[in-house]
Amino acid sequence: MQREFSLCGIPIIKIKKSENYEKRYFLGIQYKTKKYAPRYHSFIDAFANNTSFITNRNIKVILNNLGEAVIYARTAKFWHNPNDLIFGTHLQHSDIFKMFAPEIPIFYCGEANLIKPEDYNTNHFEAILFDDKLIEMNNNKKSFLTSWAEYLNADFSTISYKPAHISEETKQCALNKAKSLHININNFVFLMPFARSMELLPKEFWNDLERDFRAKGFDIVYNSKMFSIAEAYVLASLSKSIVALRSGFCDTLCELKVPQHIIYTHNEYHGDLQPMYSFYDFPWAAKEFITEYNTNNQPLCKIQQDILTSSTK
Repeated sequence: MQREFSLCGIPIIKIKKSENYEKRYFLGIQYKTKKYAPRYHSFIDAFANNTSFITNRNIKVILNNLGEAVIYARTAKFWHNPNDLIFGTHLQHSDIFKMFAPEIPIFYCGEANLIKPEDYNTNHFEAILFDDKLIEMNNNKKSFLTSWAEYLNADFSTISYKPAHISEETKQCALNKAKSLHININNFVFLMPFARSMELLPKEFWNDLERDFRAKGFDIVYNSKMFSIAEAYVLASLSKSIVALRSGFCDTLCELKVPQHIIYTHNEYHGDLQPMYSFYDFPWAAKEFITEYNTNNQPLCKIQQDILTSSTK
C-alpha cells in the first residue's frame, strides 16, 4: 500500500507498506519507521489532513537555529507572503512562530537534508536563509540583525513588536509544574546553563551560584526539557532574575522586564559572538533589564560576583 501527498505537484511524503515492513520518505530521504515513527507520525497526519490539497504555493524552510527563528518570526512582515507555506526543520520552530507570529501556520518537516541549493531549485524550495548566507553574515562583523535588515532591504523600526502570545492553558500548565517542583513562585531565580553555540561554563560556576542564591533565600529553577518553550517563558517572566549562557532560547526571553544576566563564552567558529548577536541591537529587547558579560575579556569570578550582587539588592 502506498500513500502519497503532493505540494506543487512534487511528492513530499511517501509511505510504503508491506506485511513485513513500512518505509517512510521525506523529500526522497528514507527513515526507518521503528526509530523515527514517534517523531514523524503527527507531522504525517497533519500534512495528510490539512495540506494535501494545496497547490501553487511557495515553500520556505527554516534551516537555522532557535535564535534565528525568533528573528524570522519577529520580522515576518518583510519576507513572508500569503502564498508561502513555511516548514521548520526543528519542532521548536513551530513553538517560536506560535509565540511571535501566531498568524503564520508552520509545519514540521523533520530532519531531512534540505541544505543543497540544487534540491531547492529542482523542487521549488527556498530556505528563509541558507546556511552559507548565514555564515557570510556572521563573517562580516556586523550584527546579525543589521545584516538581516540589509539582506531584506527592510526598516525594522517600522514594526510594532508585540509580546509573545501565550495561552492561558500554557500559563496554568507552567504554574502547575512549578508547584510540583515545590518552587516558591514569588521568589526564585531562573538559570539557563546550556547552549549549542557557546562553550559551556564549568559546572562549579552554576553550583556555586545556586548555593549562594539559596543562601539568600531564593528557590532555583533550571530550564529543562520538562518545560516547553512557552512554559519556560512563563516561568522566566515570573522570576526575580534570569542567568543564562547565551543561547537561542535567550532570544525568546529578551523582551521580558526581568533582570537578565547573559554570559557569552568562546565560539568555535567565530571566537566571540557578542558583536553579532548582542541584545543591545534588538529593538524588541528590554535593554534596560539586560546585562551582558563576556568571558573572552572578563574573569569568570568577577562575572559570578556581579550577578549575585546585582540580583540580590
